[in-house]
Amino acid sequence: MAFSHMLNILKEKEKGTIVLVRLGSFYVAVGEDAVLLYKKLDLKCTCFKVNICKVGFPVIALDKYVEKLNETKYSYVIYAVSYTHLRAHETLSDV
Repeated sequence: MAFSHMLNILKEKEKGTIVLVRLGSFYVAVGEDAVLLYKKLDLKCTCFKVNICKVGFPVIALDKYVEKLNETKYSYVIYAVSYTHLRAHETLSDV
């Protein structure tokens, strides 16, 4: 399954929630989630075309960004991806 197709499935499943997916040694978000995280967490945003953007942070910085995400009060979910299936790595919601 293509990464973009997988993200579309996850976004559909997690409506109204920021979706971060582990991709190698980074967690990434795309689309509207990327733009929101760019604005709220000051992450570097890369846009390939208009409205096709991504942000990311290293896996080793997960705790730092979970703390920052919790401060925003936005609902989010973090997935780890394997080659054979998807599994939820960690799911956190608004407090």
